[in-house]
Amino acid sequence: MINRATITLSVLLLSSCNAIEQAFTYSDAAKFLKGYATGFPSDTISSEELANFDVSFANIKIGRAPSSTVVLAYNNQGSHEWVSRDEVQVFTKNGYLYKTIGFSKDVTYESFDFKDESMLNKTFITSATFYDPDLLLVAVENTIKKSDVTITLPRPDGERKAIVYIHEYYVPSIKWKGTNKYFVDEAGIILRSEQKTHPHLPQFKVDFFYKY
Repeated sequence: MINRATITLSVLLLSSCNAIEQAFTYSDAAKFLKGYATGFPSDTISSEELANFDVSFANIKIGRAPSSTVVLAYNNQGSHEWVSRDEVQVFTKNGYLYKTIGFSKDVTYESFDFKDESMLNKTFITSATFYDPDLLLVAVENTIKKSDVTITLPRPDGERKAIVYIHEYYVPSIKWKGTNKYFVDEAGIILRSEQKTHPHLPQFKVDFFYKY
C-alpha cells in the first residue's frame, strides 16, 4: 500500500519545483541547460545521414536542447524500445512515448494505441508513475481526437502528408494538463510525436525513421 503522506509530499514537490532544474542524463547535459536558456537552431536529419543508417532510428529533441539519436533495439507488436549511445531508453507504442529510463525525471505511463477508433472522442482513464519526486500510479484522464486537416512534414526522403491526432490529458492529483500531438501518414505509419512526459521536463519532439 502506498503511504498517503508520501503521496501528499510528492504532489507538493511536483507542483512546486522550478522547471529549469530539468537536466537529463545524456553526456551533454551541460549543453542542454545552456541551450534551453539561449535556444538552438532546429535539428534535422539529412538525406545522407538517413542513407547511412541500416536500422530504424528516431531523432529526439527535448525543448531547445540539441537533438539526440536513438536506435530501435526491440519491437513487440507495435511497442518499441529505443536506446541511445549512453544507454538512455525510450519506449513507444505507435509513437506514444510511455516510458523512459535514464533521465533525471523518468516516467512510466500505462500504454495505449491512440489510433484505436474505439478510443476516439471519449474520456478514458489510465495510470502514470513519475520519478524525482516519486508519485506512483496516479490517474490520468485522456481524450483523443483525430484532426480532419492533413499537413505536410518535410523529411530527408521527401515531403510526407500526415494526419494529426490530438491527445489532451489531465492528471487531477497534481492539476497538470496539456496537449500532445501524433503525426501519422496515409499508410498509418507514425512520423512524429510532440509530447510532454513530465511536469518538469520540456516537450519531446520525436521524428521516427523506419528501415524495413
